[in-house]
Amino acid sequence: MRRWTTDSVTLLALVALAGCLPANGLNDNYLRLYAQRDPRPNHFYECHGYGCSKLDHVVLTAAEWQSVRALFDPTAADAREERRQIALALALMQRLVGRRTGTSAHQWRSYGVVIGGNPTGDLTQLDCIDEAVNSWTYMTMMERDGLFKFHRVGPLASAGGLLHYDFRNTAVLVQRADGALFAVDGTLVEATEPTAIIPLALWRAHWPPEIPAADRNAPSEGAQDTSRGPSQLR
Repeated sequence: MRRWTTDSVTLLALVALAGCLPANGLNDNYLRLYAQRDPRPNHFYECHGYGCSKLDHVVLTAAEWQSVRALFDPTAADAREERRQIALALALMQRLVGRRTGTSAHQWRSYGVVIGGNPTGDLTQLDCIDEAVNSWTYMTMMERDGLFKFHRVGPLASAGGLLHYDFRNTAVLVQRADGALFAVDGTLVEATEPTAIIPLALWRAHWPPEIPAADRNAPSEGAQDTSRGPSQLR
């Protein structure tokens, strides 16, 4: 029988309280817990408050969803251009949803484990679980509306460990041509800025990652500049 030391029990307790505790590799654990399996523009939910502690029902108007669709017109000529369109569309979704839920406010950022959940108690704040589930939801609606030509939405991905206390989760895009995986991580930019979409291998290798110049997306109208790296965020 395994004997648990006081240090072991304390360590496990800290892990259980971590705000962004992931499962290993690609997984749908948080999707099964929190995501609506058939989200539609006129009927979906947004996670917020850290660890999807609050779920708000959201209904977009036909005109609002059309403004999202317009960002994919004309159709992208290649996968890189489509990822730029997706990043802009996610930023627009955050603004449209944030008008209803207040989650377009400035987000408190930490690039490590947050012990005890939401550090501010502000339910308009999002952690990596909220961001990953929301991005999956928004992209799933876009894909099902036929807006993606070069990508499909994958399960979530996770990385990090106890050594560096850098647990994290992200939504994932899969490039149809070759199966290349891309992290879609809203925690790397400010709220309503075009979401960072970078190779998943880079996202997993070092935290926080520096966003390559080729993967930086031009800000949409009304959004802030995203050319800075994550270390420069407030």
